[in-house]
Amino acid sequence: MWRSVFAMLLVLVCASGVVPGFVIAAPSLEEAEFAYERGDYTQAARLFSPLAEQGVASAQYYLGLMHEKGRGVRQDHSTALTWFRKAAAQGYAGPQNNLGLMYERGRGVRKDTVRALMWYTVAAAMLNGNEGKTAMKRRDYLTSQMTAAQIEQAQEMARRCQQSQFKECD
Repeated sequence: MWRSVFAMLLVLVCASGVVPGFVIAAPSLEEAEFAYERGDYTQAARLFSPLAEQGVASAQYYLGLMHEKGRGVRQDHSTALTWFRKAAAQGYAGPQNNLGLMYERGRGVRKDTVRALMWYTVAAAMLNGNEGKTAMKRRDYLTSQMTAAQIEQAQEMARRCQQSQFKECD
């Protein structure tokens, strides 16, 4: 009985727009980014984590970077790969470029130049400015080291990835 009354009261309070004192606001992405930019990586990791778990692509990307470099968290390429994949699956080009690098160098995953070329191709199509140029340079470098069959395979994988809206990339 009390649970029902409490639940109804909570619904009414929330519907009225009044925020009860015991409800803790979720951290904002801006707070997390500010902590990261000022070098407070431990705080940034604490703030990014719940946002990343909720599916915020940029928070997933930042956590990937932090795990890749060991900033505020234990360096762990496999965890970085997981966060980059989640953000990349949402069409976020930055982590797509990072995935290319991880596959190219075999960080947290078995080295796979075909898959690296696929990710660089996908990222280069979406990135602008210096980031886009970097992705194109990595793509072009790998292409110069690969066979025609490998390049064709990577291009087909990139097409499938893009056409599936990043759901069929790995």
